[in-house]
Amino acid sequence: MRESIVCVGRTGTKPYRFPETGVPVYSYEELCYYLSSHMICYLYTLPEEDLLVYIRDELGLEKLYRQLSRLTDPDRDQMKYFSALFREGHYFSEDEIREILDEYRDLKNTPYPLQCKWMGDMFLGAGRAAMAIHYYREALKPETMGRVETGAAYHNMAIAQSRLFRFEDAKIDFVKAYQYAGDEESLFYYYCLIAFTENLERAGEEMEAFKVSELSLESFENRFAGIADAFDCSEKAEKQKKITYLLERDKEEEAEKIYEKFVRDLQREFRPEIEMEDNLLSTGLPVRKE
Repeated sequence: MRESIVCVGRTGTKPYRFPETGVPVYSYEELCYYLSSHMICYLYTLPEEDLLVYIRDELGLEKLYRQLSRLTDPDRDQMKYFSALFREGHYFSEDEIREILDEYRDLKNTPYPLQCKWMGDMFLGAGRAAMAIHYYREALKPETMGRVETGAAYHNMAIAQSRLFRFEDAKIDFVKAYQYAGDEESLFYYYCLIAFTENLERAGEEMEAFKVSELSLESFENRFAGIADAFDCSEKAEKQKKITYLLERDKEEEAEKIYEKFVRDLQREFRPEIEMEDNLLSTGLPVRKE
């Protein structure tokens, strides 16, 4: 069930879209709810200046705009910025504001690798695979997290790699996840990747190398069968079948046209992720200053 937010103030004629997650907000109430749920994004920085302009021009909150304009230095106490923001419109009670700021303080005091791991988890949940991968890599650099958290970071990074069709990288990360945390769920994902990119026989051979029990392997096979059946009913699978059908009947030109459109559709679907990654590589990660 979706949550509802009651908006009593002015709403914007157009949304403000947060660049980190792509989530749009139209009102002060939505803004407060979003920021209170994404405090981890602002441990070492603050929302962009465009947000202040939106608060002034679209929401008509001139007083709040002036207050926040004086608190935009990220090297100072960011809690003053959020305290001013949350208190202006009375969306949260004083007790709720204290709880949010206490949570922010706890996040700030969390070891840096864990902060990055949690950032990666958030971006992965928001469908921002490229951003997630960069934060997982940052989390894994110092090698100071515990084995379970390290395994979880590798596992989730492998999922993000898979979403960008980087299957070889994903395979490596799933294996590392299993080596650190010992969770067979990572091996199951590894099994699925091999089954999809190679074949079931090869996937079974890999599981033998990891000494997976017969019971676990049978579970893997049954779960994969369900995934494969679901994929066979998808639009992408239908296109693949049509291409194969045409090739088998020597209709290469017609098959090539369908394949080219299939690739263009995939490129269009994942172009935002590619552009985001290009931007990250050129500007660096939005994390703490050394």
